[in-house]
Amino acid sequence: MQTTYENAMISTFLEELSSAAPTPGGGSVAALSGAMAASLVSMVCNLTIGKEKFAKDEQEVKAVLQGALKLREELTSFIAADVAAYQAVIACYRMPKGTSEEKSARKEQLQAALKRANEVPYRTAEACFRILTLNRRLPQIGNPNAVSDIAVSINLAEAALQSALYNVDINCKYIADKEYVSEYHRKRWELAKRAEKLKEEIVSAVQVMLVD
Repeated sequence: MQTTYENAMISTFLEELSSAAPTPGGGSVAALSGAMAASLVSMVCNLTIGKEKFAKDEQEVKAVLQGALKLREELTSFIAADVAAYQAVIACYRMPKGTSEEKSARKEQLQAALKRANEVPYRTAEACFRILTLNRRLPQIGNPNAVSDIAVSINLAEAALQSALYNVDINCKYIADKEYVSEYHRKRWELAKRAEKLKEEIVSAVQVMLVD
């Protein structure tokens, strides 16, 4: 029976991750890491909302909170989605290939499954980038007592993004559609560079607060 990780204990996930089974793997870890980064954004917001000294920015903080909650839900769903996508690829590899018709069907379905499997980590990376954008204003409008949590969220979100993109790389390695692969290589490097730049920007703002 496949585990739905939305309701699983973390120990169950870690036990399965440690096993020799191919799933869950790095894609699910990237999604979980992104979900934790989003949860930290929510925590900072909840430590800010309702406090008089932060009242002037409360509506903006509430909007950040709503965005973080949606991203946490989305990324949590990607934990199991990544498992399902990879299992679909494995199922294609196990298809019969004794005749030319079977070989053709196997190849066609495998390529389609690889593309679907590629979408999950790329969407994970995009969601993690949105977490970075949510963090952008928190050093200025969030509770300064939680600035270290902002820093953790930033670093975790960017690491999750880069990790998800490695899964894009490995999927593209086996995809025969050269135009598709070229497009995803272009998109993944653009996203990676934007994320790195944004992380550095927010970390600089956080560092100022940590040394004051």
